[in-house]
Amino acid sequence: MKRIMILIGVCVFLGAGQAQAGKILNEHLPDWLKVDLEFRHRFEYRQNFDFNDTADDEDGFNLYRSRLNVSLIPEEDFKIFTQFQDARISHDRFASKTPYENYMDLRQFYIEADDLLSEEDIHLSSLGVRGGRQELAYGAQRLIGGFNWSNVAQTFDAGKIMAEFEPYHLNIDLFAGTLTPNKSPREADDLYDGSSKDRIGGYYATYKGFASATLENYLINRKTNKNISFGPSGSRELDDYTFGGRLTGKIAGTGFDYELEAAKQWGDFDDLNVNALMAVGIIGYTFDYAWQPRAAFEFDYASGDNEASDDDKETFDNLYPTNHLYYGYMDLASLQNLNNYHFQASVKPVKKLSLQADAHLIYLDTAKDSLYNAGRGVTRTASGTGVDTHVGNELDLTAKYKVCDYADVLLGYSHFFAGKYLEESGADDDGDFAYVQTTLSF
Repeated sequence: MKRIMILIGVCVFLGAGQAQAGKILNEHLPDWLKVDLEFRHRFEYRQNFDFNDTADDEDGFNLYRSRLNVSLIPEEDFKIFTQFQDARISHDRFASKTPYENYMDLRQFYIEADDLLSEEDIHLSSLGVRGGRQELAYGAQRLIGGFNWSNVAQTFDAGKIMAEFEPYHLNIDLFAGTLTPNKSPREADDLYDGSSKDRIGGYYATYKGFASATLENYLINRKTNKNISFGPSGSRELDDYTFGGRLTGKIAGTGFDYELEAAKQWGDFDDLNVNALMAVGIIGYTFDYAWQPRAAFEFDYASGDNEASDDDKETFDNLYPTNHLYYGYMDLASLQNLNNYHFQASVKPVKKLSLQADAHLIYLDTAKDSLYNAGRGVTRTASGTGVDTHVGNELDLTAKYKVCDYADVLLGYSHFFAGKYLEESGADDDGDFAYVQTTLSF
């Protein structure tokens, strides 16, 4: 309550409701200079994230993140963007703070030029380029995303070409680069040093010619010069290709919405052949009432490796995702060796308040492969045969309140109910997760 009152006070002081936050900061700056700030604090409480009640892993800690964005726009179609980020954690028990801390560093720095070329013969409306350290986020971010729930988040040292074919309602991005390596908290992440040894390239196309639907198509190549671990398949260098598509939209005249996505993966895992699949289906319905109640069901599938001794790696490579959005807010699962049955209900009792409940029934595609967490790391690999595939069920409750134009508060509680897979493969205690997050943006 004290935190909310402070936020309300900040809003009143800044004149909330009378002007937009960006206007307050930038109204006295020249047109070619734009500045904005974001301050975020999150308190997290975790218990039994290792499913082991006997281990001392009950924890509470604070995460702090500050961002300063500066845009230089000397010409209408030319921009230089810089984002400084300071991320910290008030905690001493983690063996490595790298996922949580990175003192005042250059998170994004890129140059973008638009409308470089138009070509009537092929209906090319505009052609733009962007080069530098930047976020890459496409589609639902299941394969490529900014992962902004993380305190440090994710960027790429990359370049991309952005082509728009307006008469065809088509946009195509061509991109290539390397994943930005997160170094120690006090060490800057050097631009273009390539030390992550994790490269990306491909295209992402978006078609919006349908009345109430959007169709996307993509091809993504990931190539590493370091070993990547996939449970029983071991650790090797990876060179895979992911080809897929995504369809989202609404059914006209009804309250139904839907999303379908599927992808095939092939390539080389050193001396193994990559042969993997993923598929996602969502159907939702929004009721025509003042509170905007919505109910949805989602199924997430990602193949696992059913036979580690053969010549194929069948575990789907989740690439560079924002997994926190989809497979449970405790981040115990990723889109690898997964069957996730997801039920969701949400309401908006008042304009500024959103309430949501999510239930996940989490299964492995095969118990012969590993359980992978949201960071794509191996959490557990069962030994023996005949192990059940039911990892467990997770209940997520969240509430988001927009205090004013500049501030919002997010509260969440999650409980994980351990399933047969955990019981038959080791420690199988339930887990808990709670958090309070406040964000100021101006």
